Amino acid sequence: MPENNRKKQEYSIHPDNAKLSGDSAFYQPENKKTTREKLAGMDAKGRAAFIAEYYGLVIVLSLAAVGVLVFLVCHFAFGKDTVFNIMAVNTPLEECPADEEEFYSAFLTENGVDLKKGKASVTSGLGVSEKGDDSASETNLNTIQMRLMACSVDVFLSNEEVLYSLGEFEYLADLTEYLPKELVEKYKDDFVYAKIIETGETWAVGLRLPADNQ
Repeated sequence: MPENNRKKQEYSIHPDNAKLSGDSAFYQPENKKTTREKLAGMDAKGRAAFIAEYYGLVIVLSLAAVGVLVFLVCHFAFGKDTVFNIMAVNTPLEECPADEEEFYSAFLTENGVDLKKGKASVTSGLGVSEKGDDSASETNLNTIQMRLMACSVDVFLSNEEVLYSLGEFEYLADLTEYLPKELVEKYKDDFVYAKIIETGETWAVGLRLPADNQ
């Protein structure tokens, strides 16, 4: 490399030339104050903006971590496992004792559930119209179908039209295969039957409950 080119190159990359001189209009001296000193010279609004800019993400992540930790502690220390899932569709709008977990306490106790650890979960307020062609009905029907396919419903309560439509597509079980024989015989005239579209079989997908049946 020619000597003049070497000197030109060395001159152009000299580190001192990368710095602005103190006489430059753009020169700003380095602020060597500590964070405490910087905050001391700010008003309340300035402090808040400074903290949000430099420590906002750390604060948010810390609060999120604390929230998750508190949730886990409360869940495992005081939370209850759901042992009995009930879904009620097209129920009356007025208050009903069966919508509350306490209504099933005696039943759970009789079946060996510790009420301090287990509870009944009740899902109500889902409405499906007879035709099911409005947006609210479609949304609720999708929710019902997903819960049934996931086997997360133990008892399903609804009017007969909904039972027929769900039973035809095998969303509901054949009660005669799960109920004790004495109950099947006792309520044989009260079963709601649906013909399965795919197989042509007839299943007892529901049980009519008269108003005075407790």
